[in-house]
This record gives sequence, structure tokens and C-alpha cells, in this order.
Amino acid sequence: MNSTNLSIVGIGAVTGYGWGIDTMWDGLSSGRPAAQQWYELGGRFPEGCWFARVPEGPERENSGTSRYAQAYAAAVDEALQDARNSGWEPGERVAILHSTTRADLELMRTRYLAPESVSPRRSYVEQAWTTPPGMAMMRHQFTGPSMVVSAACSSGLHALAVAQRLLDCGDATDVVVTAADIGFDGEEMTLFASLGPLIHDAPPEAVCRPFQEGSRGFVLGEAAAAVVLSRSSTAQPYARLLSSTLGNDAYHPVAIKPDHVQMLRVVDEALAAAGTERSAVEYYSAHGTGTEECNQADTAVLDHLDQAAGYGLKPLLGHTMGAAPLMDTVVMAASYRSGRLPVPKPVSNGHPRLARDAIERGSGVTLQLGIGFGGNISAAVFDGPPTPGRAA
Repeated sequence: MNSTNLSIVGIGAVTGYGWGIDTMWDGLSSGRPAAQQWYELGGRFPEGCWFARVPEGPERENSGTSRYAQAYAAAVDEALQDARNSGWEPGERVAILHSTTRADLELMRTRYLAPESVSPRRSYVEQAWTTPPGMAMMRHQFTGPSMVVSAACSSGLHALAVAQRLLDCGDATDVVVTAADIGFDGEEMTLFASLGPLIHDAPPEAVCRPFQEGSRGFVLGEAAAAVVLSRSSTAQPYARLLSSTLGNDAYHPVAIKPDHVQMLRVVDEALAAAGTERSAVEYYSAHGTGTEECNQADTAVLDHLDQAAGYGLKPLLGHTMGAAPLMDTVVMAASYRSGRLPVPKPVSNGHPRLARDAIERGSGVTLQLGIGFGGNISAAVFDGPPTPGRAA
């Protein structure tokens, strides 16, 4: 779907680096992965697990009790304050679209393993998927629609696409798109590792190498992210959302169809809706999990784009599940304003158009891809804000 004058005007994030956009940006700019070795995660998982875990943060009133709820609220509030600082004012019907794959795992675990420590009624309400965005709606007195979008690890980009459609259909004047996946423990990681892609016993640089030789999967991460999407004429935008497209390869519950036909169709439809040629794309924000299947898919897209520089952020942030695509959007948006995009440095032979150091950038079209279990595919096309003398 094509969009007109639709921009990202505020951003917020909580990551394995810590709380807030500035902390995230400093971490990415350092080139140091957010993952550390964590112990006593519970369950049957080996000790010394590499994991980009969100650290404990300051308590926030009216936001819930768990790390998930607190981090979610922090990302939302930061994005809204950032938008207001840019000149944005909320319209009549501000919506919140929340994306996640698991909801609040820590709270669910507490309900069963330490029920005496929580109020049954309160824990039931807090653990509902709709509660974090609902609390944010109450806190900020927003009356647009609020809903949860779950499309596995493409959830964040799916939510952004749904947000665009809410705006285009007139169901909302502005949308706060949010994402969070926080609360993993040893039991959850054991199950995921049994599939093969999650690697726990080695640091990210030895595991996750998008577009490079020797890549074998990813290290898990946690994150919460938020962006404010608006057609505000008074706000100074980070980036413009030119188009978004959704699809499915109808192939397998957890595998990517190897011919990539539907994936490239989704990409081409996103570019056509944006009025952009493949040769005009300067940056490709890859799904970038580092698995063999994902590397093949990302390579097919990068080759399809003629001249774009490709990069993936999961070696630094970890794979933050449903929050991963929106984290990529947050970093992309921030890079347009800063003029610099921090990317992981390659550690082995790779694609000739793999970005090999921080990208000094101005405007320039970015294509972002999201891939999720269940065959889910999403793509979005972005550009920087108009510069003086340049048409929107």
C-alpha cells in the first residue's frame, strides 16, 4: 500500500544495552554486541548462556509490575515525548498497535511457580496481551483503536503496515506502533534451541553472520520498541514511510520456501507502491537471523535490488523476536537524522555489497524485510525527510 506524507516522528527503545534510545545508540556505535553470558536462567538450559537480556530498570507508575510491562511503558513514553519534542501534537484518535510473539512470559511463569507472590486477579489482568497497550491508552488518554498484532518474527513490521492502513482508512489520526518480547528463560530457550537456529554457547560474532560464511543462527535477545507514525505537518520527521506490503509463502510452519518467489513478489509490490525502482534502493535492512535459510532469502533479495548495501543488526542486538523488525525500523529512522548508520563489522567472507562499517548516509531509499514463522512476509520502503529544495 502506498502512503502520502506519512512519517515517523518519534522513537523509543529498551534493549539489551539498557533503557532508552541514547543507550541503544551508544551500544550500537561501539560495535559491541548487547549479549552477555547469563547464569541461573532456570529450567534445563546450560549455565553461561549468551543472551541479550533487558536489564532491570527504574519502576514506572501505572505501567505494570514485570520487566515486560515496565520496558513497554518506557519505550512508549519515550517515543511520545520524542514526538512532542519534534513538534507533534496528538490528533483526535491516536491508536496503539502492539506486536509480540509471546506476551509476558515472566509473569506467566510467576503465576505457576510462585503463585503466592502475586495477586491471582491482578496477574491474570497484567498477563493479558491487551493490557500493556491498554494501560498506555489510559495513561495518555488516547481513544483510537488498540490491538495486538502477532505474526511471529515479522510482527513489528506487520504492525507498521496495519498502522498505515488504519491511517489511510481514517480509523486513526496517529498511530503508536509498539513491540516487545521480554521474559525468556531456560525452558523457553531449550525448546527454541531444539529447532536449531538458536545458539546459546558462543558469542554473537561466532554465530550470527548475515550475508557471510560461517553463519549458523542467532543469539537470543529481548527488546521493547515504539515509533509514532503520523501525517503531522508541524513535526520534524525522522523518516517517511513510503509503502508497506504483506504476504505469505504458504510453505511450512517454520521454514522459508526455497524458491523465494513470494518473498520477491512482496518486495516488488512494496517498491511499486512506493513508486521506486529496484535500482533506486540504497540500503537493504535484512531480516538477518543468520540461519542458512534466512541467509539464502536475504541474499536473494539483496541480489534482486541491483545496488543496495545490505546489513542486519541481529549480531549486535540479538534476535529480539517479534520486536526485531520494529527495532530495525527505530535504528533506520534514527540513522536518517544522525547521518550515520552503525552496522556490525563483518567477521568472515561475505556478499560484495554487505555493509562493512558504519554507513555515512543522508537521505536514500531503504527497503526493510520481515520474515516470520507461519510463512509470514512483510516489506516496507522508507526514505529520509525532505531536505530544503527537495520535493516530498
